[in-house]
Amino acid sequence: MAGWDGERYAEVATLQHELGRRFADALTPVAGSGGRAARVVDAGCGDGVVTRMIAALPWVGDVLGFDPSPLMVEKAGAGNPGVSFEAGDVTTFVATSPFDLAVSLNALHWVPDSAAALAQLRDALRPGGRLVAQFVSEGARPSLEDVAQQVATGPAWGRYFSGVEAPHVHRTAEEWRALAAGAGLAVSGAEVSDLAWDFGSAEAFEAWCTVGFTAWTERLPAEAHGSFVREVTGEYASVVGSHRVLRFQQLRLEAGRG
Repeated sequence: MAGWDGERYAEVATLQHELGRRFADALTPVAGSGGRAARVVDAGCGDGVVTRMIAALPWVGDVLGFDPSPLMVEKAGAGNPGVSFEAGDVTTFVATSPFDLAVSLNALHWVPDSAAALAQLRDALRPGGRLVAQFVSEGARPSLEDVAQQVATGPAWGRYFSGVEAPHVHRTAEEWRALAAGAGLAVSGAEVSDLAWDFGSAEAFEAWCTVGFTAWTERLPAEAHGSFVREVTGEYASVVGSHRVLRFQQLRLEAGRG
């Protein structure tokens, strides 16, 4: 999200960084053309921590991370040798030279135009290049984002969100397969996992949500942010049975450019 604060995100991003470690560890090596190390692009790189994890893999060479939030890019910093960051929107991103691998972790469900995102990532790849993206998918259980949108459009807060569409999009694995195929990608996997994360306290969960709810709270008076977050987390507790646990679906989409 374009308004996310990189400093505040880094303070509460333990979950994202752990998911990033698992994501990086599960990547299958990709060879660059001509025997060189793989060139990688990370769409929605956030604070750059996961980008650096990927850059540290022995088969990876240069890595470019981009994010729509200038504050996130500022937090990511200059990067290590071979790692660079820039501001950018995945729906309009144009690679100056092709990549061997495109990755994205928990960013694409914040992009309403999924087809455009996949098409731009496909175009960023060389023939034979691969895409590995992981993000929140649609499931039988309401997601935290679903609950936030329900509260936002309810009687207490609806006046701030009149005519505003949900900032997130959750699709099923089958829908993502179809969109990827339509973008010219050959899907090799679309595996869904149901995960949980215990923040240890209701206060820690609220602090994490305060950063993640920017798409909603940026429309509210500053003094109302805390009340909105507490109402959402209270409603969400009735979904998962806890005031400190997040349960979420993760879809890992793997595809290649022919």
